[in-house]
Amino acid sequence: MLYRIQEVIAVHIKNYSNRYIMLIMALVTGISAGAFTVNGLSAIQREELTNYIHGFLSLMDNQVIDSNELLRLAMLENAKIVLILWTLGVMIIGIPFIFAVIGIKGFIVGFSSGIIIKTLGFKGILFSLFALLPKEVLILPALIAIGVNGMNFSINIIKNKSIKHMFKENLKADFFAYCFVTLFFSLFIVLGTLVEAYITPVLIRIISPIFTK
Repeated sequence: MLYRIQEVIAVHIKNYSNRYIMLIMALVTGISAGAFTVNGLSAIQREELTNYIHGFLSLMDNQVIDSNELLRLAMLENAKIVLILWTLGVMIIGIPFIFAVIGIKGFIVGFSSGIIIKTLGFKGILFSLFALLPKEVLILPALIAIGVNGMNFSINIIKNKSIKHMFKENLKADFFAYCFVTLFFSLFIVLGTLVEAYITPVLIRIISPIFTK
């Protein structure tokens, strides 16, 4: 079963490698922009963010985190992104906005990592590896795959001129395939969200004494 899943993903990436590369470039551009934005913050803004981060780490070290509530919030946030990407995929003009959504997601990741590293130095790199990487290594590739899937369907709509014409041509199966692929890759986002809610807090609690000393 696992081999079959790996095979399906590999074929999907191979068939649409150019589109994957383009969305990865959008993600990397967003991450870079977010990281460089940190350097543009004023001294007061950096100090406020530094105090917030140290306060957060102290809180993680001393209090129990409600993982169920964290899961609910993370699920809601990621569901919104998936829904936006899915909606853009059924729009003729959706492709540019798919790039924008992926770029914005990259910006958020880059800014978060950048401010943590800027504040904590080398320890910030360690924190990012424990706090951000475990979930993002699942969520980001899945979002890119969903974005590529949306691009594919949007291009199909353009080729067939309209959704109405597409259904007339008995291509309704493409729509259900589009929904299925979106749902399939969303499962990886759910897995990443579970990591964020139940594993990441444990990892942060383990390493937080390093940052609060």
